[in-house]
Amino acid sequence: MDGFTRYLRSDPTSVHRGEVYYYRGEALVHLNRRAEAKTDFVRAIGADARPPIDQFARVAIGNLYYEEGNDVKAIEHYARVIEDPHKDLPVPMVLLRTGVSLQRLGKWSLADSYLGHLVAKYPGTPSANHAMRRLHADAFRVQTGAFASTTAAARQAGRVRAAGFETRLGRTAGGGQTLTTVQVGRAGTYAEAAVLEQRVRQAGFDTLIVP
Repeated sequence: MDGFTRYLRSDPTSVHRGEVYYYRGEALVHLNRRAEAKTDFVRAIGADARPPIDQFARVAIGNLYYEEGNDVKAIEHYARVIEDPHKDLPVPMVLLRTGVSLQRLGKWSLADSYLGHLVAKYPGTPSANHAMRRLHADAFRVQTGAFASTTAAARQAGRVRAAGFETRLGRTAGGGQTLTTVQVGRAGTYAEAAVLEQRVRQAGFDTLIVP
């Protein structure tokens, strides 16, 4: 970390400064100094970092915004690399996160185009497997449990309804078996789902937002 800073101070016009900014940014991410990291990634791009460092810097900024829940900004940075990605870029992850961000914003059809492309072009990857579970979704729901027993799921659904919420039973895979889920509501965006989740949580239930 200090070595990167010393180098930048000793030779501020170096042709390698873009790379140094990028690697210092990654070090700052690991130290959870995210705002400073973001600044260094922007500096890396501004310093005309050579490929593939320039694209890695854009992905790094996108990741920070994605993890902060700023989906508009995440998509903006991911989009700059998706069209012509370097061969070393983590393209499946970028496609997945773009799709997830679009879903959070309620742009379900557009999200499907990214998730579908990911599944078709990178089958069997962890990102593609995750995308398969989100593909063709059109809303978020608040899940209050997943049960191996349909009887247990029905009991949970009864408790949730007694608290004033409408429920539906769904299916999901987990631990090598099919589980019955208890879900509440239907929200077009993640922000809307978060409001509903808070109400359900305040009623005393464990919750998880799922597409």
